[in-house]
Amino acid sequence: MVEILTLIVSAFLTSTLSAVIGMGGGVTLLAIMALVIPDGYLVVAYHGIIQLVSNFTRTTVYREQIDWPVLVRFAKGIIPGLFFAAGIVYGLIQLFNVSSASELKIDFLKPLIGIYIIWFLYLRKKKPISDKSFLWMGWLSGLVTVFVGAAGPLIAPFFISREMKKESVIATKAACQAIGHLGKLPIFIFLFNVDYIEDWLIILLLVLAVYFGTKFGKRMLGRLPEKTFKMLFRGALTLIALRLVAVEFMNLL
Repeated sequence: MVEILTLIVSAFLTSTLSAVIGMGGGVTLLAIMALVIPDGYLVVAYHGIIQLVSNFTRTTVYREQIDWPVLVRFAKGIIPGLFFAAGIVYGLIQLFNVSSASELKIDFLKPLIGIYIIWFLYLRKKKPISDKSFLWMGWLSGLVTVFVGAAGPLIAPFFISREMKKESVIATKAACQAIGHLGKLPIFIFLFNVDYIEDWLIILLLVLAVYFGTKFGKRMLGRLPEKTFKMLFRGALTLIALRLVAVEFMNLL
């Protein structure tokens, strides 16, 4: 019971965080769920359906602020990316001769994403982000969302580098992520043998928590200046990147 309440409160607070600064909530919730749920693949699977609702809610709440050209390019990339991810999972099942991908450990991309974020924010030569970049970033996101669970930190730097208002950043990024979370559901159903109906009650409670958390976060965002928003967005992204690298480093010790 304590674990369930912890997840519900965490879902509300992390969705509020994402509604205010556009990110951070998904990764934080993923980390908390990993402490409560022992099986890594179930963490990613259940986190996906919860974040689908969270991102879809943010998309509808800020629907008038969506940058549609960016979203369309991203969608054109993420769909083949999801198919490619499914192909890799199926290949691993055949290679290791297991009945389900749930028997495999495939979360090796986390530190690489952290290193990429640090490079993108602080080390790369500052060049304008072309519209075509969202096409291949969508493809990469389709791959990452299956193996890591939260692709938000991967795509976030592309949004902060564009001249977009805070509402547009949140709306467009949420819509992009919603596509990824929706697309990976059949992958976990057919290749990981995840039965979402089995734990429908806890999933429903968490879904309601992220819905109301997003609504609450929207009220807070309206009071946040653009300059403060961008500073918080960049700061949260940096902390997430450092955590992704540090956790893997600590596991090696």
